[in-house]
Amino acid sequence: MGRNKEYVLLVILGVIFLAAGGYLFGIWEEYHEAETGYQGLKKYIIEKPDMRKDPEEKPENQEEPEESLPEIDFDGLRAINGDVVAWIQIPGIGVDYPVVQGKDNEHYLHYTFDGKANKAGSIFLDCRNRADFTDSKVILYGHNMKDGSMFSNLKKYWDSDFRKEQGRVIIYLPRKVLECEVVEYRQVSMKDVVYEVKKEDEVGIPEQIVLSTCSSSSDKRLILKCIIVRYTI
Repeated sequence: MGRNKEYVLLVILGVIFLAAGGYLFGIWEEYHEAETGYQGLKKYIIEKPDMRKDPEEKPENQEEPEESLPEIDFDGLRAINGDVVAWIQIPGIGVDYPVVQGKDNEHYLHYTFDGKANKAGSIFLDCRNRADFTDSKVILYGHNMKDGSMFSNLKKYWDSDFRKEQGRVIIYLPRKVLECEVVEYRQVSMKDVVYEVKKEDEVGIPEQIVLSTCSSSSDKRLILKCIIVRYTI
């Protein structure tokens, strides 16, 4: 009788183990599918040759040429998803994704850029903002994924020293590039004033850009506030 109980217990544990393994594999597979898809979109980043010379070859008193930023093939991206409005890069934490804008702030929480249902979702612009980033405040959202993708690594900016060293955000739009500096990082309520977007006349250049992701607390969000330090057309 005792052995029968042990056998039944082992069978139950085995079933639980297999079910848990299948669940974890399913999560990994979904994460992997999303990241593979986003990696494939990087072919639409057109790198330019770096015009900066080796310091040893640079004549004295000659100014250093500005860094050559890449261009984004928005026509190619629109052929995949017409909701694309920008591309965001945060070199210090590996963020390098297209930005979309839906009719609401719900859809792209659950769908990737290529339209597939996936927990990773997309980086997306608040539906209340103008698509050309001409509001005084612009808000971008992204998931805090466990595999470090999307906006997960925003939490690294909790370290002020890291923020000083890696506080650069670049946003490419079809007709302009916004280079930003991170000036604030904090945890806020979902109802915080930072999420207010006022109806206003076109401003031209945003006064602040807010990046938002979820935190370990269901009613709190992590935000990164940025200001534009360079604007090019």
